[in-house]
Amino acid sequence: MNKKSSLFKEISEIEISQIFLHSLGESEIISSNLLEGGLFNTTYYVVYGKEQKQAVLRLGPINRHLIMGFEENLMEAEVYVCNICRELGIPSSKVLSCDTSKLMIDRDFMIVEYIPSIVMWKADLKEEEKDKLYYKMGEYLFKIHQIKGEYFGYLSRTQKGICFTRWSDALFYEVEDILKRLKEWSSFTETEVLMINRLYKENRYILDEIKIPHLLHTDLWEGNVLLRENTHEIAAIIDGDRAVWGDIDFEFSSSWMQNAILKEGYGLKSDEVFDENRKKRILLYQLFYALLEAYVGVAEYNDYGQYRVNRQKVFEIIKKLNGI
Repeated sequence: MNKKSSLFKEISEIEISQIFLHSLGESEIISSNLLEGGLFNTTYYVVYGKEQKQAVLRLGPINRHLIMGFEENLMEAEVYVCNICRELGIPSSKVLSCDTSKLMIDRDFMIVEYIPSIVMWKADLKEEEKDKLYYKMGEYLFKIHQIKGEYFGYLSRTQKGICFTRWSDALFYEVEDILKRLKEWSSFTETEVLMINRLYKENRYILDEIKIPHLLHTDLWEGNVLLRENTHEIAAIIDGDRAVWGDIDFEFSSSWMQNAILKEGYGLKSDEVFDENRKKRILLYQLFYALLEAYVGVAEYNDYGQYRVNRQKVFEIIKKLNGI
């Protein structure tokens, strides 16, 4: 739990009671306990009502001036992804309520049905059990990627009408937003920002070889996989709020997707040969993730180690790009 995060803030049980009365018509809160996490959202396990129902309450960030543009509508994006997953037969959260009006409390909030489970990264798993789970994660991810959209961009953007017919425009929109914020935090100089922007613009034609927007999860790691405690089967894939309509390679370019068993479950070939344009696209995606993580570290989570590691990674990737 990262209480140092600039986005984290607890609320009182009275406020939790008011939220449940407003959303579900239930005012009796039997217990509420803060759950681990607390980086972007503040999350509670809540037992409520005469029937002692169980739910998870997630509250959006405070200090919203710090969050990136695509992070402003994440809960509504998650509702969409949860519903899509359930339609596809992928275990996911059942959303009981989602309120982004900020009338009840000055934060977005979501209530989902509690799933008795343990987070995968905390489970005591044998190697063969973990491999089996990663294979299944790959199969689920393949199903998600079969959903195609009309436009490119973060789902949180497209739901608000910010849509792009070209993949390059969708990516540039986010890159420019992140770089502007990094410059404001004096984390990257104006010269560095201009150089990175120019690098993306010079490679527009490579990005625009991508013609079909696929639905991407973009945050599928062990912290977002819930397991049934007794059987260690997947109980739910969660946190699809950062979903993107885009290039499938964008999904597999993040550092937490480098798992051979997951890729095998997805159906990727380990010996596949990439052409020069595809290699360059993947480096551009890796650069994007490094910029994003650098900003998150310095501005959102107060994790300067994360910022420094990713700033260094940015220039290592640029060196590779210039070498192709």
